Amino acid sequence: MPEFNSSSQISQDNFSVRERGVSSAREYSRIVETFNRVLEYKEKFRMSIEGQLASIGKQVKENIENLETLMRNVDIYVQNIDKISNNLAQLQTEENSIKIRYEELLSGSTELDSISDDKSSDDLDFAGSREYLIQRRRNYLENLDKSFKRLDGELFSIEKLRSELTRARGEILVKKDDAQKKISILEENGIRLLEDVKRVEIELESSINEEGLLINEFKRLVKGAERTLELSDEIDHILFTYLTAAESKDIASKNQVPAVDH
Repeated sequence: MPEFNSSSQISQDNFSVRERGVSSAREYSRIVETFNRVLEYKEKFRMSIEGQLASIGKQVKENIENLETLMRNVDIYVQNIDKISNNLAQLQTEENSIKIRYEELLSGSTELDSISDDKSSDDLDFAGSREYLIQRRRNYLENLDKSFKRLDGELFSIEKLRSELTRARGEILVKKDDAQKKISILEENGIRLLEDVKRVEIELESSINEEGLLINEFKRLVKGAERTLELSDEIDHILFTYLTAAESKDIASKNQVPAVDH
């Protein structure tokens, strides 16, 4: 009777341990598959975030380069505006000087070169003196007209140059304003990009921490399984012996020829 109970117990233990082994193997396989899928996803997710970070970094670099270019342009615009302003001030000074001379000519306070004559007034009769005065008047008026025309030409040239400089300054001011507006946009864009960098870096750090936790836990699980799967030489010998016998029996069963009924 004790032998029967012992046989029954070993039979139950045999069946139970096989069931537990199959169940544990399925559970272990499920856990391993879960870890594999999650770690693969985390790796792709991490690479995606790193790609985003690299892309944002490239945008930051381009934004800085564009900002530096615009700031250099603004400096050049300011220098050109200052030069034009100085030129306009110089033109104003020249114009004021010409207008003073103009007023002096109008008021007659400026003497023109008189016509020289070899004859003295004593040698001239009344008619000659009259012709002489008329000629002097004509020369004076001609010289006066030439002086006015010269001053008119100088004033016209100054006005033309002032108009060109003023137009050029206006165009530069427009470019400067446009550049400053673009600078403001780029500065705002730079702030947004830096915020994106911080956000993505935090997201990347969090993902890496989670991935590290999963890797460490998976390592612990695998190491535990590896230690559990270490068999003694005796058990390894028994398993190999009877596995060979079981496989031989299976092959023999498959090769049996069924009897033919007559």
